[in-house]
Amino acid sequence: MNKYFLLVCLLLLSTFSFSQGFKNDSIKSFIDKSIELIEVNSIHIENLSNIRNELYNKSRNLNSVDQIVPLYEQVFKQLNDYHGGLKYKGKTYGWSNSNAMTNAYLKDKIKIDKGTFSKVIDKKIGYIRIAGNNDFAFKKVDSLADDIVSHINHINSNKIKGWIIDLRLNTGGNMYPILLGLKEFIGNNIIFGGFRDAHNKPTGNWEIKEVRLLIDGVVLNRKTDLDYPIKTDIPVVILTSCYTASAGEMTAISLIGRNNTFIVGEPTANYTTAVQGFEINSDAGINLSTDYVVDRNLKVYKSNILPDFEVLGGDNLEDLKNDHKIIKALELLKK
Repeated sequence: MNKYFLLVCLLLLSTFSFSQGFKNDSIKSFIDKSIELIEVNSIHIENLSNIRNELYNKSRNLNSVDQIVPLYEQVFKQLNDYHGGLKYKGKTYGWSNSNAMTNAYLKDKIKIDKGTFSKVIDKKIGYIRIAGNNDFAFKKVDSLADDIVSHINHINSNKIKGWIIDLRLNTGGNMYPILLGLKEFIGNNIIFGGFRDAHNKPTGNWEIKEVRLLIDGVVLNRKTDLDYPIKTDIPVVILTSCYTASAGEMTAISLIGRNNTFIVGEPTANYTTAVQGFEINSDAGINLSTDYVVDRNLKVYKSNILPDFEVLGGDNLEDLKNDHKIIKALELLKK
């Protein structure tokens, strides 16, 4: 009993001494709250003890929370989470993977090519290019989905024998309107993807049931219908680049496993996690990767999407006939 009492006293003394080691108690409170949120919600917690100790050691003698927030760039690097980040007073502190691939031509195109584009290639192949969007507030779901459908309607007919869905410029945004616009390609009465937590437990499904799109049980309706149906199992080639990210990757995953479907291009950007935000205090919040994505065959994506046929570079959006990725896509569609 005496030994137990002595142990408790020593632990309390140690905790008291450690907390007294901070110049500003609010700094330790900030760190503790952020670590608690990471521990409970993140899919990346392997290095959490080291992260906590390093934050403590580097911040004991700091005067304010303003001085510690830059340290979270290293925190997210140690978490291997470059989809998340710390939000503090309007600024974001995160980590960008400097080892990622680059494509100078497409990088420039992303800056200027913001919309959806469609055309018919060789009189029988439908081509639609869907860029990323910034609809994080879910205010443009209808307009973005309807825009995709209007482009499909503009080129679709009974002469179309295959489709190219170009996601090379899709850097992310809101995936809901993209899936809503493409739902006829995905299928019907099928669970075509979803999310799994760090313990591989389902946290939400993507489903089309009786031609209605459901994301995590929420029904998404579209105002515009197709003028001409998409043929079941019509061949589809998805084009990807090293900038296909987040919602762009989710869109590709929604079609993976579909019959007669191939991915052509570059490995994607590796933002295949679901991200949620959590409040630390009135000035700060933390965005964390909380779930992995799975496709219709329950394959878990813990890294980027690898194409079925890798084609690096050779992009030419001004002259699609001379675009190396489209040349490969046409080869597959004509088989």
